[in-house]
Amino acid sequence: MFGFESANCMHTRQFLPFLLAVMSLGIFSADLHGQNYCSYMDEDGTLVFTNIPPVKPVCDMQITGSVPSETSQQPPEEKVGSFDAIIEKYANHYSLDPSLIRSIIATESGFNPKAVSPKGARGLMQLMPSTAERLGVTNSFDPEQNIRGGVKHLRFLMDNFNNDLTLSLAAYNAGENLVQRLGRVPEIKETRNYIQSITSRLEKKTSDTATQQVPEHPPTYKFTDESGVLHLTNIPPSGMERD
Repeated sequence: MFGFESANCMHTRQFLPFLLAVMSLGIFSADLHGQNYCSYMDEDGTLVFTNIPPVKPVCDMQITGSVPSETSQQPPEEKVGSFDAIIEKYANHYSLDPSLIRSIIATESGFNPKAVSPKGARGLMQLMPSTAERLGVTNSFDPEQNIRGGVKHLRFLMDNFNNDLTLSLAAYNAGENLVQRLGRVPEIKETRNYIQSITSRLEKKTSDTATQQVPEHPPTYKFTDESGVLHLTNIPPSGMERD
């Protein structure tokens, strides 16, 4: 990170999804692959993004790297899509966000319907045998039964914890009785990591959706200065046309 202090002015965090959109649309040249990019508000109130950090202090500068490639930790798209119809069906039935259910399944089982945890939780949404029995799930390895049971259980938790997602996720992982007794997220590393994993996936999904809604390519300019440094920015140099 560059050592610039944020001034008391308009925040530019909302510009970061826009910057990521620019990158994902292929506007950034392969010559710039792997570099960091920054966005900030200059002294004239103009929103700037560029690969060259400013020399003077600027307002609330945000820095990001190249758009990350898909990792092996993320399930293949075809595996995720194969359960879409079931997820949509029960998420809608129980008035829950389908993206939340997908995030839970990704964290719980990596979309493996035959997954079994060391504690004995089974299937896509990792139902314990006692929980599955209570929910009327006779075969936890059956994707539809498992998702139906898991979504129904999450709906119960959301209702029980006044739609507090954090507490509901904690209860899904550590058990509702413990969370109910404590009235907070328990100090269990696994549970805290679990909540962080799901909420991060949800935030990424929101960011991805925002980038897809960018209506058109923003104006970008690429040039090499007198020192041979390659610049990429939305601020045109004098007399230069859009790249």
